[in-house]
Amino acid sequence: MGLSWKKLRRGTRRLYTIAYAGLVGARTGENAIVMRGAVLNREYGGSIDIGPGTVIHRGAMLLPLGGFIRLGLRCRVNPYSVLYGHGGLTIGDHVRIAAHCVIVPANHGIALDGELIAEQPMNKRGIRIGNDVWLGAGVRVLDGAVIGDGCVVGAGAVVRGDLEAYGIYAGVPAKLVGRRSPTTTYLKDRRNETDGAKTQTAVATS
Repeated sequence: MGLSWKKLRRGTRRLYTIAYAGLVGARTGENAIVMRGAVLNREYGGSIDIGPGTVIHRGAMLLPLGGFIRLGLRCRVNPYSVLYGHGGLTIGDHVRIAAHCVIVPANHGIALDGELIAEQPMNKRGIRIGNDVWLGAGVRVLDGAVIGDGCVVGAGAVVRGDLEAYGIYAGVPAKLVGRRSPTTTYLKDRRNETDGAKTQTAVATS
């Protein structure tokens, strides 16, 4: 009974995803799920590509605004996170984005030359996020950021520039505070983690 209900629920969510993505012109991979209440908005152009097995939770918003948003395999975008695509946003596989994150691949011009900020051209360098990355609750990722594979970014951090692979970052601006243990096996068997690796998971909040 329980298993049948889960299959029915997932099937219903998948049908909704196909219908909604088709309506807005987004592309979704096999078994990708967009929950009711999530927003995919291509009103101002651009593209949205959601990889196989990726889930976009209720309240999350994907807004390409003339650019693109590409999510890889089996990612999670949790409630009330906002992903923009102005200058291009590329997210790898197995990425966890906790609630209330904001990722903005663009910056307003702020030259003091008589023009209003709203009327100045935007800088759009784009953002790249590697595989197996975990962004804790409320993380802000700014234009031009490159987050290496395996990074963990602590809750509330503000990311700009390059983050090295497998680093643990926290703070405003985000700074390196540690490195993941090479014995950590997040994508295989969590039971094989060392005590040190378990401690590292407390840095971010999912």
